[in-house]
Amino acid sequence: MPDLRHLISLPIETEQDIVHCRQSAKRLAAKMHWNTLDQIRLATAVSELARNIYQYAGKGTFKFSLAVNARGQLCGIGIRAEDKGPGIAQLNAIRAGTYRSPTGMGVGLRGAQKLLDDFEIESSSTGTCIQACKYQSPHAFPDDATLTLLIAELSGAEKPDPYQQIRQQSAELLITNTELHTKQQELEATNKELENTNQGVVALYSELEKTAHDLQEASTAKSRFFSNMTHEFRTPINIIENVSKLLASGVDGSLNSEQLRQVRFISNAAVELSNLVSELLALAEVQSGRLAIDPQPFELVAFVERLDDFAAAMAPRYPNVSYEVVKPKAELKLETDESRLFQILRNLISNAFKYTPAGHVRIQVFQTDDATVEFLVEDNGLGIAPENRQKIFEEFGRIKSPHLTHIEGTGLGLPLAQKLAVLLKGELLLESEEGQGSRFTARIPRQFQPAKADTVAPDLSGTTILVIDDSEADRYLVRRTLEPCNPVLIEADSARASLDRLNAVRPDIILLDLDLPDISGEDLLASMDWSMHQRVLINTANPLDETALARLQGHCRAVLFKHQADHAERLLAEVRDLARSLDHE
Repeated sequence: MPDLRHLISLPIETEQDIVHCRQSAKRLAAKMHWNTLDQIRLATAVSELARNIYQYAGKGTFKFSLAVNARGQLCGIGIRAEDKGPGIAQLNAIRAGTYRSPTGMGVGLRGAQKLLDDFEIESSSTGTCIQACKYQSPHAFPDDATLTLLIAELSGAEKPDPYQQIRQQSAELLITNTELHTKQQELEATNKELENTNQGVVALYSELEKTAHDLQEASTAKSRFFSNMTHEFRTPINIIENVSKLLASGVDGSLNSEQLRQVRFISNAAVELSNLVSELLALAEVQSGRLAIDPQPFELVAFVERLDDFAAAMAPRYPNVSYEVVKPKAELKLETDESRLFQILRNLISNAFKYTPAGHVRIQVFQTDDATVEFLVEDNGLGIAPENRQKIFEEFGRIKSPHLTHIEGTGLGLPLAQKLAVLLKGELLLESEEGQGSRFTARIPRQFQPAKADTVAPDLSGTTILVIDDSEADRYLVRRTLEPCNPVLIEADSARASLDRLNAVRPDIILLDLDLPDISGEDLLASMDWSMHQRVLINTANPLDETALARLQGHCRAVLFKHQADHAERLLAEVRDLARSLDHE
């Protein structure tokens, strides 16, 4: 239970005290701005518990408290019913709803339990204590002055007129019956709509399956096309490059200045086309899962010298940009895919030059620990605005800048670099301030460790997972990723739709999208019981700055990004680890 702040204690000694207790509960709920039906539910539960004290123990005490969550917010009303009677016989049967008594004992107790949330009973021959709580959406806790007035009002309330109370209860019963009738009509209408649309839903899922299959075939065909066309693309490009070099060298006769300029245009265009083909092919191989990592031992100093040579070749094209390559102070051996690592750094260095109209580029390497090295490429160029930091990792994503009218390249370099870093079991990190420059860090293990084949999916049988996401496609991807593990999957396409499932099911794991159509996912997370937060995995496509990410990480188990190359693997790993931790609770 949450922390409980005591308000008042009421004695239960007469029939009027039962009515007084009920009236105090309803007045307290009204002061907390509960809706009418919830006021009636709380008052009815309190009335039944107070009546049990009077009928079976003769007298006792009823205490009211305010429930406070870990954030200090008011989240419900707590009650405590105590007596020194003979105790409750057949308590387990009463709790289970299987006890049958000619006097009706246990019926009210069971009914009160259903109307409340947390419900604990301790009973023995020396008396009974019932402690319960009914929750509402958290909001600010009342100040001391408001609490003082509330306690005075509840304590000083006059004993109620029983006949007036009966009339009031009749009115409440009418309200409840009207609400039940309305709910019944809504349920019947919903059932009819479900019957009418069931065939459409089945057809929709069939169409989705077919579409997913077609998309997979199209992706495979695309990758196969690029792979098969490697030779056909590269052969004419190589011919253009080599013939251009022959012409520029003057082997078959010297060229005048204009002809030499034209040949250089041809040669530069061939180089750009060659780079585009290489990046497209590499990206297609990564996406198809066919790109092979070939780890081989090599020396770090020699590798950094290759980076220096590449930066030196870039520099003449950017006369307003200086550069520095900081050589390692000590030799270090790496065992990973050198060509893929060079491809990552080449794209980062190239980007640093392109987006620095005038300034400095610095390349440096650090050994953070025995197992990891970090390659830092930083510049003091244009920088990247927070809203664009995710876009640069999207394929063909280009950021327009008034400072640069033309930027060479394909828009594939950074997405490819990020995916290659993941394949090398590392990561690509970005720090940037608009107008002040950018810092890209490729954090790579010194020794590449191939993933061990794990063909057995984790068993999530009996684990209930609620997926809250308004995107049917994203829910479908989550479903296909987790279905082999046999969990109980429940879906909601909005925050409103998720509330019933949250309260009725209390799922083991919650996958929460931040961008929901009615309220934000972060607001929905804030409204949840604090104990549920460590069951939440945020699954978002939204770019998050460091402040937002740190704030969310304090209120959930983990944050997953849908755009990451290893999203499916990370999702499965986080769900598996969370399910294991729940098993040990």
